[in-house]
Amino acid sequence: MKIEGQLIMELMRSCLTELSNTLENLRQESGEAAPEAFPVMRNGLLFSLDMSLAVIHMVGVKLSQAEQTGGVELEDSERVVVGMAATLMPESVAALVDDALEGLPVSDDRVRSVLGEEGDSEESETPSIH
Repeated sequence: MKIEGQLIMELMRSCLTELSNTLENLRQESGEAAPEAFPVMRNGLLFSLDMSLAVIHMVGVKLSQAEQTGGVELEDSERVVVGMAATLMPESVAALVDDALEGLPVSDDRVRSVLGEEGDSEESETPSIH
């Protein structure tokens, strides 16, 4: 199923960036922990974080390349990654991403409308896509 729309793809990339930043912060904190304490667990955690970051990066690159064609075909595993990243966003933003991942059309106007509403909220964590 093809996902189309410039702004929804940019919004998906923003969700991935938010998740990536969170994981990078966690990785940095894990790396600062005493390396001699629980080295196997620490190394396992760092490996897991690095693998997650690599997957997020690959999906982000695919979305970036799709901007030229106006649409993207995501594999099931890629859709799961984007969907998981969207769970960190406000509910209305996550709903946009979920709709797109389910094959429903998400127009640029709808994205602008939701982001405008989220931007009015002082507690908004919605990523800016411009």
